[in-house]
Amino acid sequence: MSGSAMAINPGNGGGGSDCSVNRVSGSGAVFYVPSGGSGNYNILGWGNGTGGGSTTYRGLLESVAEQCILVAAATTASAGDGRAVESAVNQAKSRYSNIVGSDPKVCTSGHSQGGGGAFNAANRLDADCVIGVQPDTVFTTRISRPVASDVDVVCIFSTGDTLAPALPSNGRNCRTNSTRYTQETTSGSHFTPTSGDGGAVGRVMREYASRWLVE
Repeated sequence: MSGSAMAINPGNGGGGSDCSVNRVSGSGAVFYVPSGGSGNYNILGWGNGTGGGSTTYRGLLESVAEQCILVAAATTASAGDGRAVESAVNQAKSRYSNIVGSDPKVCTSGHSQGGGGAFNAANRLDADCVIGVQPDTVFTTRISRPVASDVDVVCIFSTGDTLAPALPSNGRNCRTNSTRYTQETTSGSHFTPTSGDGGAVGRVMREYASRWLVE
């Protein structure tokens, strides 16, 4: 089943509202499909946090897709091993080959368990970049091995997060498993990404998605 999704304003992040978005269900995945941009689209693969589902991050993911990025989101609540995100991205490459081309750039991303799992998904997909949103790398996810040395990585933490804070372990684990690493700290609680377009956390996420997949 598919439905139209428009005009959650990305605010100050990323490349602005350039594309309209259609939300389409797949097999264990949901796709936020942009239209109206110029040229082929790149792909952001998404993994939910523990307990998250197909609509938990809808506002955030729509706001990313409005930047003319095709978002392939796994619907599982257990995205830590990266397999479900791998499947979502591969479905998107096949299903939307007419708008992503033969060799799109791929970023893996996710929140909490899915944020830690974005490293595992990147390894499975040979992705170009990782955007970890408040990634848990201690309790629900273990990063199985470092990503390749040419993979750009950012982990975004927030000052009010008591469930997956940067210190003492999560920031260190992100850094240990990546060579080209940036760490960002913003405001908000652990659940900020589940509301609206993700608040300050979502703004930083969109900035990196735009930088690596659009600009």
